[in-house]
Amino acid sequence: MINTNGVLAVMDHHITINWDDGPTMHRIAAQLRYHTAESATLRTARVNASQRYSDDPLSFMTTGDGLRASWIWQERGPGWTAQLAVTNEGEDDVYLDALDVIRIDYAFGGLFNLGAPPGRWRVRLEDVRGLLVAPGGGDAPAEHGDPAAGWELWSPATLTATGFIRRRCLIVQPVASNRTRPPAVMIRALDDDSQPSSARTEIQLEVSGERFERLSARYRTEGMLLGAGVSVASPEFWVVSGDDAEELNGLVSDE
Repeated sequence: MINTNGVLAVMDHHITINWDDGPTMHRIAAQLRYHTAESATLRTARVNASQRYSDDPLSFMTTGDGLRASWIWQERGPGWTAQLAVTNEGEDDVYLDALDVIRIDYAFGGLFNLGAPPGRWRVRLEDVRGLLVAPGGGDAPAEHGDPAAGWELWSPATLTATGFIRRRCLIVQPVASNRTRPPAVMIRALDDDSQPSSARTEIQLEVSGERFERLSARYRTEGMLLGAGVSVASPEFWVVSGDDAEELNGLVSDE
């Protein structure tokens, strides 16, 4: 069942989403990485919920180094979407390396709680096209998980020892938790026919067996030139929770 009892709030200059009897995503921020023509040294700018400039949609703005970043959250269906847009307001060219639209860092007090330690988490498999593998099928390599079940399990002896990476859609759910039913979270990059950028999206969940480390939903701009006065926007990432991974996978955005 989809969990419709979620609340999005601004807390401690960040976004927090909490679902009743479900997950908690605390101290959500955004981040952009870029460099200039004069230096290939990577620069990082954090974007949080300190400076609100709109309530509908809920939007926040950060400026610095000639760049204006707009972080936009909107309620959509049973969840929310997040998007990050950047405008070069300076006179010099800037090269964008990545836009982290959703970012939770344990090192900065972030929390991603599913009611169970990450050693009990599992993530739905994707095939080579970035589509989720259905239980009982798919072409994901066996050494990366259990394609027959459609899931990749955390294990200290495999590639999941440091976490999971998905191209377009991440659905994570523990095998057991202290909630009434193990809660699942879906983060999905929404397709946009006018901006075919889903091939550049990436959702990365970094964990150890005992601790959550980091969650990033990003648009990999990979050195994209952003000239003076030019803007670029990431795809929207949709966040929804429930206790049935198949139901989450079958959701359609009400755009």
